[in-house]
Amino acid sequence: MGAFLEKNWFKLAVGLILLAMIASFAYKLWFVQGPEDHHLDPMKEAPAFQLQDLDGNTVSSKDLDGKVRLVYFFYSYCPDVCLPTSFLLSKVQDSLKEKGYLGSKAEIVSITIDPTRDTPQVLKEFGAKFHAEPGGWTFLRGDEATAQKLAEDFGIMVVKDKDGNFSHSNAILIVDPKGTLRTYYDANDPQLDPEFIVKDVMTLSKGK
Repeated sequence: MGAFLEKNWFKLAVGLILLAMIASFAYKLWFVQGPEDHHLDPMKEAPAFQLQDLDGNTVSSKDLDGKVRLVYFFYSYCPDVCLPTSFLLSKVQDSLKEKGYLGSKAEIVSITIDPTRDTPQVLKEFGAKFHAEPGGWTFLRGDEATAQKLAEDFGIMVVKDKDGNFSHSNAILIVDPKGTLRTYYDANDPQLDPEFIVKDVMTLSKGK
């Protein structure tokens, strides 16, 4: 038994954390919501940060105040969930742009947890695949420890394996214009509709 735990601790730890997240999502969806929809009720103040954009400029969380933010922790070498989730975000982006919200009232913020491999050039090429709009979809970098700590402060689990890849919670977080974390979306849910996220962005941009 001891040898099994020693050999498989990483998988077990990731599994337990993911189960905890699923339980949290289920609680929020089924028990918190009553006759009225409470899924955008304030959760907590979003963690503050100072990171760099792909041109080396410092971007702080305060710079984004006044806009609704969709925050996503990812890395471009991710072998599974990050690509489809970024594609979903591209659909959110397109809809927000069409409705006149992108950039002025809302912004997508993708933060890499793998800054060593995710150089500015790599992330520029990654963003180009999804037609990321400057001023509407921002990619940010920091050192690895800072990015991982920030992810954890947002409630996102990040575990690095011996091969340099990461297991991480695959969630999109939404922050209101005043900097309050409102909810998170399970990006692994095949039923997650980009327009559901867009509707929430529009609701929060009106100060709800």
